[in-house]
Amino acid sequence: MLFDTQTLTRLVERCFDLSMSGALPAETRAQYHTQAKRLRELLLHLLGARFDANSAEFKQATDAMHNTNHALAEAAEDLEKITQAVGRLTELAGYLDKALGVAGRVLS
Repeated sequence: MLFDTQTLTRLVERCFDLSMSGALPAETRAQYHTQAKRLRELLLHLLGARFDANSAEFKQATDAMHNTNHALAEAAEDLEKITQAVGRLTELAGYLDKALGVAGRVLS
């Protein structure tokens, strides 16, 4: 049986994306980058590997990969939500500046 390299590829891509996110602390970005490189190297070895689908190791690796991929997808969504919220705060501040500008003219 072949390993699910498509899911692993998406996981590696997510790690690289998160490693470049300015929304994360530098140490966390570095950890994502290190893991992305390690997983990419393992992916290259897995491309031609064949496994016994019933082996505990294969099942454990597959389950862990799917769980991790799901967790990273959720983290990326949360990060996107945080970024959107910051954008909304910026937009709000702009509207408040405009409102104060109008209020200043009315009070003058």
